[in-house]
Amino acid sequence: MLSITTGKPLTPGDLSILTRDAKGCIVDPVCVTYSIFALDDHDQLQLMTPPKLVPHRSGCGAYWVPITIPTTWPKGQYTLVWYVQYYNPEDPVAQVAMEFNVVPVDPATSNMEAPSVLFTPKSIILPKYAPAIAMVRNMLSDENPDKNYHFRPPTPNKVIAGFTDRVGFIWTDDTILRGLSFTISKMNWFNKQNIYGFTIDTVPYDWANCAAIGAAAFCLGKESARWAEEEFGYSLNGVSLDLRKADLYKGLRESYLQEFNEMADKITFNRPVSVGLRQQRWLLG
Repeated sequence: MLSITTGKPLTPGDLSILTRDAKGCIVDPVCVTYSIFALDDHDQLQLMTPPKLVPHRSGCGAYWVPITIPTTWPKGQYTLVWYVQYYNPEDPVAQVAMEFNVVPVDPATSNMEAPSVLFTPKSIILPKYAPAIAMVRNMLSDENPDKNYHFRPPTPNKVIAGFTDRVGFIWTDDTILRGLSFTISKMNWFNKQNIYGFTIDTVPYDWANCAAIGAAAFCLGKESARWAEEEFGYSLNGVSLDLRKADLYKGLRESYLQEFNEMADKITFNRPVSVGLRQQRWLLG
């Protein structure tokens, strides 16, 4: 369950919804509003905001709550209820409930280990970024958890992106998007004789494919660092167990990184061109 600190300004990556029609296509409904309730000591919902507020829109079918969590809100469980009417104002109102926790903290004290994590805005995942993120997931075999992962433990979510409740994705969209942005920056400076200024919004098609390889290496390196602190080994009564997953992710990272360096060198290479002066075929006078 999502935990949000008091005093945090919400961004499109926090409390948000993506509306889809009966066929699963992303659509803009005719009306979208929301209300936030708190669960009191008697398990009753208490309204904490004005009823049916209008959210902000970040893209087609993407809406988010544009508020700052008040410091007066007590610690506990809250419920965000979305009210959606898809096609006509006379249609029945569909309700979608989302639960989250509010945690009171004081950023000025030293009891917070990493306040930057709490207050850094999350990346906005726009629909135009989806193909690039999907390309990276495909390279990492992280596009279908039900198909690719059979021994991972269950996640706290019941259903993730339409998949079953057994497993979820390894890398988040936010991580992949940051990896793409970082890789494009590397490619801008890859050629020592030329400096480019591409971003994820302006990168050419071939550059985007190369950046996907670099982003895959970025994600594998991040996962390797995470597993480095989880390594352990023991031997008991002749039975030994060693968990060394960090080296496996690191080896895969090096393979992707080598492929990225070879492709980036060719893409960013300065190619000679010839330029001539055009003139009339027959000169008169």
